[in-house]
Amino acid sequence: MNIKNTAENTDRSIKLPVPGQRILRSVLAALLCVAIYFLRGRSGALFYSIIAALQCIQPYTANMLKVGKNRIIGTLIGAFWGAVVLFGALWITGGQVDYDTTLIYYIILALFIGIVLYSTVVLKVTTSSYFSCVVFMSITLNHIGDANPYMFVFNRTMDTIIGVGVAILANSVHFSRTRDTETLFVSGVDHVLFREDRNLSPITRIRLNRFIQEGMQFSVSTKQTPATVRELTEGIGLRLPIIAMDGAVLYDMNSKTYIRTVTMTRGLACDVTRFLLEENEPYFVSKVEENLLVIYCRGFKPGGPEPDKGSPEEAMYALYMKKKDSPYRNYVSTTEDIVDGVLYFLIIDRRERVEQLCETLHRQPWANMVRTVYDSFDCRDGELMLRIYYCGATRRLMLEELRQYTGAPQTVLFGIDKAECDVVISDAGGGHMVRELRKRFEPVSLKGWRRIIHF
Repeated sequence: MNIKNTAENTDRSIKLPVPGQRILRSVLAALLCVAIYFLRGRSGALFYSIIAALQCIQPYTANMLKVGKNRIIGTLIGAFWGAVVLFGALWITGGQVDYDTTLIYYIILALFIGIVLYSTVVLKVTTSSYFSCVVFMSITLNHIGDANPYMFVFNRTMDTIIGVGVAILANSVHFSRTRDTETLFVSGVDHVLFREDRNLSPITRIRLNRFIQEGMQFSVSTKQTPATVRELTEGIGLRLPIIAMDGAVLYDMNSKTYIRTVTMTRGLACDVTRFLLEENEPYFVSKVEENLLVIYCRGFKPGGPEPDKGSPEEAMYALYMKKKDSPYRNYVSTTEDIVDGVLYFLIIDRRERVEQLCETLHRQPWANMVRTVYDSFDCRDGELMLRIYYCGATRRLMLEELRQYTGAPQTVLFGIDKAECDVVISDAGGGHMVRELRKRFEPVSLKGWRRIIHF
């Protein structure tokens, strides 16, 4: 009993994440701002430098430069109109009246906000409008009564430029690393790249995009269709073809073309079709026609009335309703045998029925010519999915096709099966995969000293 409680307490322990590079770079940027502030004899406002630096620390260099540019442009526009208002107010009053406490002054400021915003429209820098208004208001509301308000305008501008410059420097400092842009890195999808909730962790998305931008040859290998991969990897700039349908296809995500397909022979497809019809089991048949994935439905009619609850047709109907809106899938109802160019057959039913069906299939004389794969993804409770492929359609063989296609001298495969992959990933949720990937793509090495500072 005590042992059980101890185990439960261990399982419930909180695992604190390791601070990421954005946190470390933000701290570095703040320290640099402090150093520059003291080197300037504490002139200016440290607050504005640090705020500008923190806003510009971004996961991607392109975003950092964009935010920094917007911040500087916004500061210059706001500072210009702030100086105009200060000069006008002090010139009219001869510097004798404290206008920041009068109603007329506040009305003038409200009107000038429109001028500030209109300036960003005329100059086609509307993304800087927020920064422009913040700077304008900080100058005109807080410093009209200063002995030398124009010095604040100057310092406000300098503080922002210093903060942006510090952010660029902090984001550009890296460990001494080399990069392996020749090896082909391939990752599994389920429980490798994705967490249990079928979402990418933020660190995985950020690092994958950076690796790809910096020349990594990266792809994925999965049992899912290209349509599912496209939906799951939205936001990742995959450049190389992917291995999909458990090795049955090699698909280019950018050109949306099937580079290579491994299909069943006509005779084998006839045998599988005959077997499923004799077992009274409805099924889907997937094939590629004119570079489109076409899924034929045999045993139920898509778009028709919902089948009886608990029937095999009802399980197919539920799967169809979940996938039918995808622009990358084309469902067609048929009463004919589809036996040419078949990639795989798919059955979804109660778990015990699918397992029994698979056992019967493996007793058929042609069973050594097919490969069966179970899957619970997209299944409801108590259901199981079975895919039937040609035995020559495997991810390992298609990986060699991809290696030859890219010209890579070697491959590194990330997965969960020790027998099939080079690197075993045990925790997709913790960003384990990208950490292992980084060790191999850009290991720390003195040979990479030239890249200690780069943008």
